[in-house]
Amino acid sequence: MWLGQQIRQLRKKNHKSLTELAKACHLSVGLLSQIERGMSSISVKSLQALANELGVSPDSLLRNAGSDHQSAEGQVARAGSHRKLDLEDKGITKEIVTPALAHDLDLCRAFIQPGGSSGDQWFSTDKGEQVGMVLQGEMELWIDNKVVTLGAGDSFCYSSRTPRRWRNPGETVTEVIWAISNIQTD
Repeated sequence: MWLGQQIRQLRKKNHKSLTELAKACHLSVGLLSQIERGMSSISVKSLQALANELGVSPDSLLRNAGSDHQSAEGQVARAGSHRKLDLEDKGITKEIVTPALAHDLDLCRAFIQPGGSSGDQWFSTDKGEQVGMVLQGEMELWIDNKVVTLGAGDSFCYSSRTPRRWRNPGETVTEVIWAISNIQTD
C-alpha cells in the first residue's frame, strides 16, 4: 500500500492523470488505480516504467530503500529519516517508521487534521491485519457497519480485508500509530 501511495503522490505532484500515466507506462487505468490503492501488486517492469515516467529511481519508490540515515544494517530507522506522505486533500500526513529489514510488519504514524479523513468511500486491502492506537486527539472508526469514537490511549484492530473508513471529528490534530501485518490471514 505504501508503494501505491507514493506513486499516487508523485503522479499528482507531476500533474498527471491516471489515464495519462497509465498510457505512458502501457498499463490499464484499472490496474494503475489498483496499484495506487494497494489492491494489486506491481511487476518489476511496471515499477521501472512508472519510476521513469515519474522521474525517480525504482529504489526511491520502495520503502526505506537506500536511506543514508539507516543504521545497524537496516535494523534501525533514525528519527528524521522516515518517509513521509502528505495527503493534503484528505488532511493527513503519514510517516512510515519501519526499519528496512522488517518484512512482515510495517509501522506507520499518521497525523490527521481536524475534519481530515480517509474519505467517504469504504476501503480495504488484501492481506494481513492492522492494530493501532490513538496517541492524541480523537478518531471515528467505521468498521463492520459500526462507528466507534476513539480517544487518546484507545487501541483497535481489524483484518486488512475488513471494509473501513475513519476521520478526525475533533478540533485538534489526531495522532495515530498503526502496525500493519504483511502476512496473509484467513
